[in-house]
Amino acid sequence: MEELGKNVSPPKVEAEQIADIRLAASKMHGAEKRSFQAEMVVKYGNGNARQGDSTFGWSRCAIETGLGERRTGIVCLGAQAANSGRALWEETEP
Repeated sequence: MEELGKNVSPPKVEAEQIADIRLAASKMHGAEKRSFQAEMVVKYGNGNARQGDSTFGWSRCAIETGLGERRTGIVCLGAQAANSGRALWEETEP
């Protein structure tokens, strides 16, 4: 059993695993993608967003947001739907 307080190095990630993880992340969007990125960074990068950036090529800001969502349990929402500029069909044709 590992002692608390000891620095444990993350498992090594092979190039094929990195490609598979990148492919999986590319199929996701929004909060689901950030959650996945955060989980992979915790598992393979000791929860360090910079290591996730250099290892997987993901945005550090997105990883940090995912880690924050994971820590607090609060999901950040984007404003894409509010700012799309196009009214819903139901609104224009009542």
